[in-house]
Amino acid sequence: MEVDEFDAIIQLLQNRTRRRILQLLSKEENYPLEMSRYLNTSQQSISKHLKKLEDQGLVVSKRSESEKGGPPTKTYTLNREFTIRIDIGPQLFSTELDDLRDEDIEGFKEIEEKLAEGMVEESFLEGHRKLIQNIKREFDRLENKRRYLLKLKEKALSQAYRYIHENIDDYRKREILYHTIESGETDPKKIAKQFNVREDEIKKIIFDLKRETDVNIW
Repeated sequence: MEVDEFDAIIQLLQNRTRRRILQLLSKEENYPLEMSRYLNTSQQSISKHLKKLEDQGLVVSKRSESEKGGPPTKTYTLNREFTIRIDIGPQLFSTELDDLRDEDIEGFKEIEEKLAEGMVEESFLEGHRKLIQNIKREFDRLENKRRYLLKLKEKALSQAYRYIHENIDDYRKREILYHTIESGETDPKKIAKQFNVREDEIKKIIFDLKRETDVNIW
């Protein structure tokens, strides 16, 4: 994920009207006039928001024939699937934007089959209602596990960061160690790229840490 892309999408989503537009389009394609009525906002305002969403690639527009025989109508649909995660804590900060793809379900067919058990015994909509509820319960189970792992990660980082803070005087060296511990990255070239410095500068810091302390993670 590019940092600039994450920032651009977060900036778009901080607007409540744009979030509500995306919520409407998540259910079906729609057009500005209908959305303006539903959201009690001017059509001009809705069109401006749609343009920003389209410029970022979140929605796409097309010309559709009017159902009532009028002039063609410009309709909008969602154009991208993704998930955003932001984790913040005393020793915890991470941001992720991941696209959702059809191939993401490959290798998990057994889960899909388990969640869909009993659907054939129900009417079409009742079967799907039950399937969606089963999926939500599975999400809840995974989210509980994720919260537990985040707290476990936060405690581990807290202990490691405290050790670094108490034993390393130089801020730059601490900064490199913080990054290495959190990311797991030990390649000097990749660390140098992360901090936008020369690789030899990182190698010198690593050499000094090995010589001056008992740090042995490289």
